[in-house]
Amino acid sequence: MDQQKQIEQMVLSCIDTAKAMLDEYGMVVPFGIRSYTDKEDMKMNCPLENNPDEGWNEQIERVVSELKTFVRDENIFATALVTDLEADGETGIGLQIETELSSVLFVYPYSRKNDEWCIEEPVQTDQLLSTVF
Repeated sequence: MDQQKQIEQMVLSCIDTAKAMLDEYGMVVPFGIRSYTDKEDMKMNCPLENNPDEGWNEQIERVVSELKTFVRDENIFATALVTDLEADGETGIGLQIETELSSVLFVYPYSRKNDEWCIEEPVQTDQLLSTVF
């Protein structure tokens, strides 16, 4: 699989996981996904599972720290940091994709309509949540 397809697959996995979290928790808890250079496998890390009492910022810091360790110790091509974002009364899924060459943050606005979560098309921003690479 070429790198563009790998990133597309990662984005789809992130959005599917975020949607499942919205269904279960009503929000997207911070998590990370990593993709490898030498295999088509992807793996997720979600600190909430092991650290349910940590605050929001601590969870994000833990995801970033774990992703940095994976980048250092494994053959990682790309990482994704995903979390719930809120500003001016609107909510969105923050999806930051990083490789050695680039970093980009997309915000996918979402809302609940007729007991179903509706995720809209993304908006790209120039800001980053944090950096892994």
